[in-house]
Amino acid sequence: MRGESIGVIETRRNAKLKTLAGIGPVLQGTISAIGVKCGNPNCKCVNGERHASNILTRKIDGKTKSVYVPAGMLEEAKKWTREYARAKALLKEISDCDERILKLYVKSQKAAKANRAAAKRRSP
Repeated sequence: MRGESIGVIETRRNAKLKTLAGIGPVLQGTISAIGVKCGNPNCKCVNGERHASNILTRKIDGKTKSVYVPAGMLEEAKKWTREYARAKALLKEISDCDERILKLYVKSQKAAKANRAAAKRRSP
């Protein structure tokens, strides 16, 4: 943003860092409901009516990996995936602040150098 100083951006970044420090457990991936067969020959799933189950999927080295999510941990696991998304967004915002600080620093150093050069030319 125009007119921002390095100090203002650092203050904003530090607030985001504090928020990031307060984030709880994180879990990367997407939780999906799937239908599974149990393997019991007398079960309803033999006729096509599958059991509900949940899995966490994510990419590792270009391959999709799945992990079973127990029903008792489903809500907690969903919260962890939301926290991961929140942490990822905060990290991007922090990085954006640091990039703006870097650009402003370079700009201020160039301006200071130009001012010193102009002062030398004016002095007798």
